[in-house]
Amino acid sequence: MEGINKLPDEVVLYIISLLPLKDAVRTSVLSTRWRLFIFRDRTPVDKFRLSCLYSQDIDPLHLQRWICAVIRFGIREIQIRFEDSGDVLLPSDLFTCTTLVTLKLNFHSESGFQVPAKVCLPSLKVLHLKNAISFYNDDSAERLFLNCSVLEDLVISSYFGEHDDCKLIVSSSTLKRLTIKSTSYEDYNSFEIVINAPNLVYLKYTGCEANSHVFVNVQSLTEAHINFQRYSLEQNYFFPASGLLTGIRNVQTLCLPCSTLHYFKVLSVPIPLFRNLTNLRITYWIPFGFSGLPNLLAQCHRLELLVLELSTDYDPDKPFIWDPYPWNELRESGAICLLSGLKTLEVLSFVGSEYQMEMVKYFLGSARVLENLKIQIKASKEEELRITKELSMLPKVSQKCRVTFV
Repeated sequence: MEGINKLPDEVVLYIISLLPLKDAVRTSVLSTRWRLFIFRDRTPVDKFRLSCLYSQDIDPLHLQRWICAVIRFGIREIQIRFEDSGDVLLPSDLFTCTTLVTLKLNFHSESGFQVPAKVCLPSLKVLHLKNAISFYNDDSAERLFLNCSVLEDLVISSYFGEHDDCKLIVSSSTLKRLTIKSTSYEDYNSFEIVINAPNLVYLKYTGCEANSHVFVNVQSLTEAHINFQRYSLEQNYFFPASGLLTGIRNVQTLCLPCSTLHYFKVLSVPIPLFRNLTNLRITYWIPFGFSGLPNLLAQCHRLELLVLELSTDYDPDKPFIWDPYPWNELRESGAICLLSGLKTLEVLSFVGSEYQMEMVKYFLGSARVLENLKIQIKASKEEELRITKELSMLPKVSQKCRVTFV
């Protein structure tokens, strides 16, 4: 080591210049002196990526120096990931970087980093924050979002509801895609979510629902993926979900798991009229069945495409916690989409079980303008022949309907 440290500056510069940036950064462990040469006389740096098990394994000063160095070289993308971390110190220069386009921080921390008073990220379009920032009694996150003047893609994954003053406010006139994953150790949360994004077209919400959902200026929203995850079904704890449904009522494409539909039904969550919804995708999960589907279809008057993604781990001996055959209820609901809207039905991972056959039989006998029924069969060749033969013999109310197997 002493011999390396005694090398002349010219020799050290020559050695480092021959290395890729990733390997050059690794040489910084040799000595503080080598670290000073890493970014000297180099071409612009496009991407900086750091992944480490523990944040404590890296000297905070080293991290700040690395970030400041790549900022001086016109960095466009920064990704930092720690599997386990406490507070992470980021340099203030990061939040005023004029060239940064993509910033992805994954810290697995409840407190995360501190947002400085001055924030100005004029080129930032993609911002992913996974357990990297706190939303407790603090406007720092809101200030961060507001000062990303061209932000288009925002991902937030965090522990919400641990405190009474937890609030997530997303206000952006340029935001197009928003993904929120809320995690909590309890079902009921006191956190609030406010979204003001007039150009938002895509929303994905996963986790426990907030105590309040407020949507302002989201008329442009066209696609939503919603997956509520709960551990109990206490009636008085679920009504806030109606605020989220009302906020997304103008979407054209909606994706839901049947477990979420089941919660809506059991807890009598009011479902608004989805006036513009044409594409609906439901993912099936035993033991819930499709018990909540009738209530939703009754509110989708313009539905044209329905995709039912079934479970591939079907077990005929596994009991359902709800009636898996809601077809009589669906018939009684008088869903308008079955009379004049639904043109294409796609059934994925079909194994030919009794309840699946009943489901297809119902739609073929009820969807009057159905034109295409596409079924993806997951079975042995022998079973596939039996299934296709049985399906082909089912009566169809729509003479235009064509059944295809993929």
